[in-house]
Amino acid sequence: MQKKHWSLILAMAMLLSLLPQAVLAQAPNYYTSVIVSDVTSGAPVVGGSFTTDVSLSIVNNATPMLGVMGVDLYLGFDPAIVNVDDADDNPANGVQVNVSTGFFGGSVVVAKNIVLPYGAETCPGGGSCVHLALSHTGAPITNKTGKIATITWGGLAVGPTGLAVLTDTVLADVDGNTVPINSTSVPAISIVPAGTITGRVEEQGQTDFSGVSLTAYNTGGGVVGTATTDAAGNFTITVPQGGVYQVQAFDHGYLKAQKSSVYVVGATVGIGTTRLLGGDVNGDNNVNILDIVGIIGVFGTGGTISTDINDDGTVNIFDLTIAAGNFTKVGPTAW
Repeated sequence: MQKKHWSLILAMAMLLSLLPQAVLAQAPNYYTSVIVSDVTSGAPVVGGSFTTDVSLSIVNNATPMLGVMGVDLYLGFDPAIVNVDDADDNPANGVQVNVSTGFFGGSVVVAKNIVLPYGAETCPGGGSCVHLALSHTGAPITNKTGKIATITWGGLAVGPTGLAVLTDTVLADVDGNTVPINSTSVPAISIVPAGTITGRVEEQGQTDFSGVSLTAYNTGGGVVGTATTDAAGNFTITVPQGGVYQVQAFDHGYLKAQKSSVYVVGATVGIGTTRLLGGDVNGDNNVNILDIVGIIGVFGTGGTISTDINDDGTVNIFDLTIAAGNFTKVGPTAW
């Protein structure tokens, strides 16, 4: 009896030792994803526009490697809340999105690029969606994450955008077989009322202050709004209402200026005037000997957009004295 007992224990131990191998043998040897990014630029506000990226990813240890050759994507959205900006501005062929080569490379082939419904074409299950069908003429993609499209959205009304990768979305391999999609990732983006940040930027050595770039960042470092100045230096940045933002001003040849903790609790917030200091020729946000040498090296010529600090068409003593006067100063300077 005791002998049978030990035989049973031995058999169970052998079985348990085999379980990890069995589980490993059944585990997926590849992983595919369809990924919609959060906002990459602009602001998701009523009357504003913003962009998101769509990417594919495949990681696998299969032998031979499993490769992706194409995708047929349906990305749903709520047309009462957002619309899609037409990438080619040609209403005769419907609304398009910007196709990217980040995943399939330069040999990408576009079979379908349209926002549905359009004509007789409709989305699976109805509603509105982006339909994007892509393949390529290169080798199967085996281990890569990359962009297939950038979509510019317009905010129409307050509410959730309803972005969703529809279940009819498929990946295909080189033999025309379905490659299962293991996961989809879509952010919960909502359109909110618009707020504005206003202000003014002057530039040392100039009287025409147009063309200065303004960027508003959220607390996570994401870009939520951009603008450029007019000739008087005035700007207006559209951002989501109810947030706290950091605003930076930039132009070539100048140190950045920054205003932190801008609370947009109402419709419009003014942050006043700042003055950009010149001399940052190499764009490292620091005026040092490298900038001085850069100016001297092209002295008396037309130079570049950075070395001709005062934008008078020639790198001369005025550009040199601006840089020398700001020697050792660093940015971003306080607004």
